[in-house]
Amino acid sequence: MNLVATVVVAYLVVLVVELPATEGQSCEGKCVPQRNCRPQMTDEDDAIPEVDLRIGQENSDVVGECSHYLDVCCAPGDEIEEPLSLQTGSEEATSFKSCGERNNNGVGFRIGAGKVEESEFGEFPWTLLVLEQQQLFDEEQKEVYACVASLVAPNVALTVAHCVLNKSHTNLLVRAGEWDTRTESEILLHQDAKVKEVLIHERYNKLHHFDVALLVLEKPFQPAENIQLVCLPPPGVRPSVGTECVTGGWGKDKFGQAGVYQQILKRVTLPIVDSNECQRALRKTRLGTNFKLHSSFLCAGGKKDADVCSGDGGAALVCLLPGSQTVYYQAGIVAWGIGCGDENIPGAYVDVENTRSWIVRNLNTLKVDPTYYTAS
Repeated sequence: MNLVATVVVAYLVVLVVELPATEGQSCEGKCVPQRNCRPQMTDEDDAIPEVDLRIGQENSDVVGECSHYLDVCCAPGDEIEEPLSLQTGSEEATSFKSCGERNNNGVGFRIGAGKVEESEFGEFPWTLLVLEQQQLFDEEQKEVYACVASLVAPNVALTVAHCVLNKSHTNLLVRAGEWDTRTESEILLHQDAKVKEVLIHERYNKLHHFDVALLVLEKPFQPAENIQLVCLPPPGVRPSVGTECVTGGWGKDKFGQAGVYQQILKRVTLPIVDSNECQRALRKTRLGTNFKLHSSFLCAGGKKDADVCSGDGGAALVCLLPGSQTVYYQAGIVAWGIGCGDENIPGAYVDVENTRSWIVRNLNTLKVDPTYYTAS
């Protein structure tokens, strides 16, 4: 990870939406996003189909019916204009589930032969993309990737303060349900909401202590299989040392100019590191022998080539709730680090339990129902 988690490199990363995919070589109908084709009933309706991320992509030796990996060959007469929800008429389409439910197998399909660090579609339904409207090169305003956030209530996002400090809330946009930033062919649509108010921890300082912020949205997100809530930690609950937790974002795959921003939301599994051990490790870096790890941080990582990096700031570090095999709570927020994926050099995360009282106090002021962020 890099301390500068927003995009302030030599160039700006602009989210690009692909043009509609061209017809595939063997499609006798029309290639359209799966949500725009009437589903064909089979004996295996409960099976989760797989897609191969190499299909239709550069340097691919795999050829499918359609040139875009998320498109399907739709028979004549089966194309529809209105998108179909996978849960039409079901409870999941009209109300939020209990917080912290991860979709381990994805929603609607699995990515098959993709890279192991890429998440499934909808796997982490609380993950949000924070965009900033910027004027680029005398052109019209563009949506520029700023950082990541998590959904703790339908209208409130949790992120790091350094991402939104000194930014006008009127220029910020939060996107839920995003997965592949270069296409709109996902089977469920993403949703956008403008930011009404930015709340930054009153003790946040230039040393990035208490690096936490809440984004209050102009309108709540509507629940969907790919848009759900994350739990805050129960009072006093922190992950024990060695616990394997998971995080991710669309940030760089490695530190420096050689790193590239990710098209698909990545998944990174990291162990929790003892704070004293973390401090000793960080003192061996350019931070120096007098560095002191502040109590508002916890540490995770230290595995070679497994880390979050520049651009992942604000992403949730989630761990399984003690005693549960299915419910996740947000233990940390991606904050900063020295390099990315260097062996024995953990990264620093905002300790959500340490800042929980501030978060909950503000959620109460906003009249947020505690059941949204409380594990059941």
